[in-house]
Amino acid sequence: MPLGNSELAAAAALLLAAHRALRPRPRLPAACSPTNLLEAYTIQDRFVSRLGKPVGYKIGYTNAALQQSLGISSPVFGRLIAGRVWPSPAVLPAANFATRVVETEFGFRMARALPPRTSPYSLEAVTDAIGSAFPSFEIVDSRFEEWRKLSPLEAIADNVLHSHWVHGAELAAFRPLDLASLEVVTRVNGVEATRGRGANVLGSPLQALHWLANALAQMGRGLAAGDLVTTGCCTDIVELASEDSATADFGPLGGVRVDFPG
Repeated sequence: MPLGNSELAAAAALLLAAHRALRPRPRLPAACSPTNLLEAYTIQDRFVSRLGKPVGYKIGYTNAALQQSLGISSPVFGRLIAGRVWPSPAVLPAANFATRVVETEFGFRMARALPPRTSPYSLEAVTDAIGSAFPSFEIVDSRFEEWRKLSPLEAIADNVLHSHWVHGAELAAFRPLDLASLEVVTRVNGVEATRGRGANVLGSPLQALHWLANALAQMGRGLAAGDLVTTGCCTDIVELASEDSATADFGPLGGVRVDFPG
């Protein structure tokens, strides 16, 4: 049966309680677990509204290898939240996280809005609406114990496992760069941990943004001028311990750093 208002509210409350306690929980009870995309995104909206003001979007599961490893077949989106967006170098106390999973991602700031409409946006129209690009880290910290085994609907409800976003310097003159072929190297405590390319994200970070613009439009939502968007992991994910530091080198796009002191 479809979830009613009380069940949707209960699911969001359980996620909020796990977040506040820094104690990941088992999967949601069947009585309030989402059964379709609308329910999953409604729970996400209610959960996020208790965390702060949304300032943009995160796209999840755009990396084919990551989709395969997590058993998720298509991208999804969550929200970036004011107060959880940090410029690099960022210092985030390790004790504030139940887990510290770093995803190396290309980010964008929108210069112009892409409001809901019936006809799809072209890739050119989406690209033209971008104001700047960033090198970035998304910090994942799920509210669930077995976050690697979540269904797509559970992941959506959990704001796609999002916790924080750390970005490097903005580059407005990014268009001459071939983001798809740009190689990215992530290091932990100065030692290379993983590397990848922009092409690992739906063929290009621009293609990922294109997917988001049209997915939002189909749901009656849209991108606003000033929105931040992070486009999904272009390398393997990296799980960090207390006292670890991570850096990523995006070549001509710049770099990003996050430290997790104990």
